[in-house]
Amino acid sequence: MALWLRLLLVLILGAVLLQCGGPRQLAPDEYEQLSPQDRILYLNRQIEKRPNDVELKKQLYREYLNLGMNDQALAVMEDILQLDPYQADVQYDYGRVLYDMGQYRDAYRAFLATLQNAAGEVYRESIANLVAGKYLIQQVTSDTADEAFPSFSPDGKKIVYQKFVNGNWDIYELDLETGRDTALVSTPADETLPQYAPDGSALVFVSNQDDRRPIESKYKVREIYLWEFTNGGMYNLTQSVADDWLPRFNHRGTRIVFVSDRNDLRKVPFTEKQSDIFIMEKNGAFQLELTKDQSNEGGPCFSVDDEKIYFHSNRRGTYDIFVMDVDGSHVMSIIDDPNGDDVNPHVSPDSLHLVFFSNRDGNYEIYLAQVDGRNQERLTFHPAEDLNPVFSPDGKTIAFHSNRNGNYDIFFINLEVASTAITTADLISRLTELVNQ
Repeated sequence: MALWLRLLLVLILGAVLLQCGGPRQLAPDEYEQLSPQDRILYLNRQIEKRPNDVELKKQLYREYLNLGMNDQALAVMEDILQLDPYQADVQYDYGRVLYDMGQYRDAYRAFLATLQNAAGEVYRESIANLVAGKYLIQQVTSDTADEAFPSFSPDGKKIVYQKFVNGNWDIYELDLETGRDTALVSTPADETLPQYAPDGSALVFVSNQDDRRPIESKYKVREIYLWEFTNGGMYNLTQSVADDWLPRFNHRGTRIVFVSDRNDLRKVPFTEKQSDIFIMEKNGAFQLELTKDQSNEGGPCFSVDDEKIYFHSNRRGTYDIFVMDVDGSHVMSIIDDPNGDDVNPHVSPDSLHLVFFSNRDGNYEIYLAQVDGRNQERLTFHPAEDLNPVFSPDGKTIAFHSNRNGNYDIFFINLEVASTAITTADLISRLTELVNQ
C-alpha cells in the first residue's frame, strides 16, 4: 500500500477517535493495513472501552511479541490470567516467553499450569520438547554421589563410569539389566575417564596415584592406565612427568589416542599449560604427537574405520570441532559456531553422526550433527549442564552426565522413543520436580 494511503488511514482513525470520543472497531482489512505501532495504539484504545475483553488482550500481547516487547506482552498476559486463569493458550505463551528469556523456574510453573488445565493437552508435545528435548531422556543413576563420564561395554549391557566416593573418584561398572553397580578400581587416588577395550577384556582410564606430592588432588598430574578384568592387573601406559588424560581406544583395540600437556615447556601454572593430541600403541609404546598448534586440543575419538580422529580445539578463539587423518595431517574444521564452545565429539557406530556438547545457547547442552557438521540438532533443553555424550554400540542410545538434580548423575537419550511418548502425568511430575528444585 502506498505511504500516502497509510497516512490517510491513520489520520482517519485519529479523526474518528476525536469525533466519537473513543475508537470505533475496525474491519479486519482495515486493521491489517495499520503499522504494528498503530495496531498497539488501536488495541489499547479498544481495551479502555472493554477492559474485560480477553480476545482483545490476546491480540495486544501478540502484537507486543511481534515487536520483541516481551515485558509488555507478559504484563498483558498476566492481566488475562487474572481475568481467566484457565486460558491454556495464554498460560503456554506466558511460559514460553519466560523460557526464552531464561527465567526457567517461572516458565516451568506456567507450563505446569498449562498441563493441569483441561484444555492444555494440545501443548503437551511442545512442552515435552522443552523439558525433555525431541527424544525420551531417562535417568540411569541417582546416587547422592557424583557420577560422570559413562562409557558403554562392547555388548551395550553395561556402562563404566567414575564415581566420587570417600573423598575421591573411583571407577564403577553398572549392569543395565540388573541395576547392580560394582567398584572396579578403587584406591585413595583419583581414577577417572574410563573406557572399555573393544573386546571387553580391559579398561583404559586416568589416575593421579603416581604423583606423591602433598598438594590438592586436582593439581596432581595424571597418567593413563590399563586395567585387566581377568586378573585385576593395572599398568601405567604413559609414564610421563606431564599430565595425560582422556584415553580412547580405536575400534580395533590396537591403539589409544589421548590428550597431554607434555610438550608445553613454558614455566606457567599447571592449569595454563596447552594441550595436544597424542597417539600410542595399546601397550603404551610409540607415543606420538599429532597436533602442534599454540592452542588447546582435546576430546579426541576415532572414526569407525580408525582412519580419522575427531577432536576439539580453540585455535580460532572458541572451541570448535575438527577432524584429521590418523597421522595428524589434513586437519579440517567441521563444526564452528562463534557463539560458544563445541567440545568432546563422539562418532556414531554407523559413521553417520557426531554427538557433542556446546554452550552456544547459554549453557551446556547435547547436540547431534552429521559427521561433516551439517544438520546440527539440539537434543537437550535444560538449564542444568548436560555433558560428555557417547553413543551406545548399537547407536540407539546416547549416554551423558548432568547436574539436573543438584549433583552429577548419568542419563540416557533414547533415540528410538520421541519425548512426545511421555504421558501428561509424567510431564506434570517432571515439571513439579523442576519447580521445587
